[in-house]
This record gives sequence, structure tokens and C-alpha cells, in this order.
Amino acid sequence: MADLAPATDWTCARCDMTASWSAASENTERPPNWVEEEGELFCLSCRREMAAEESLEALPEDATRESRRQARSNARIQFEIERDPSREDNRIAKACHTSIVAVRKARTRLGMESP
Repeated sequence: MADLAPATDWTCARCDMTASWSAASENTERPPNWVEEEGELFCLSCRREMAAEESLEALPEDATRESRRQARSNARIQFEIERDPSREDNRIAKACHTSIVAVRKARTRLGMESP
């Protein structure tokens, strides 16, 4: 029987979620859609939320609750479109908990067509 590599695991620096491959797996690469930034790992969900939070920085301090909600939603959608422009609008909408129409509007704002 061949020696198996030990299980490898990764923990998101933001939410502390841990992902791992079993010891029997030959895959020892970081989970798909996780990124390392400045020595810290972030899962896809946190990357989406970080994009949304970053969008708030551009708003004035007295921005309404609705304009903040809209900015966060638009930032999540834009993140997903830029992450994978060939991804179908309905899949992006589902990932962002929004409508297909909102995704299409975002693509138009970004000067991109739906796949």
C-alpha cells in the first residue's frame, strides 16, 4: 500500500471556517475559490462579503440604509461577474441571493454581455 499524504486543511482568516481534504485524497491544493492575500487565506463567501464591505467606503457617512444595501448588493454581483465572466446570470443571482435582472443590469454597467 502506498504512503498517503497527511490530510491538509485550510482555515479562513475571517470566518474561521476550515476546509480539508481527507488523508486518502491525492489533492493537496488549496480549496477552489480560496485566495491568499497578504499571507492570509479567505474563503469565497468572505471574499464576497469583503467586496460588499469595501463598497461602503465610497459612500458618504450619511448614506441611507437603502443606498448601503444597494451598494453591498451591487458589489457582490460585480465581484461574481469579474470572478467568472462566463458564468451564467442565474447562477450568479443565486450565489448573490438576488435576481437575474439585477445581474443583467450589473453586466450592462460593467459593459459586459451575458454569456
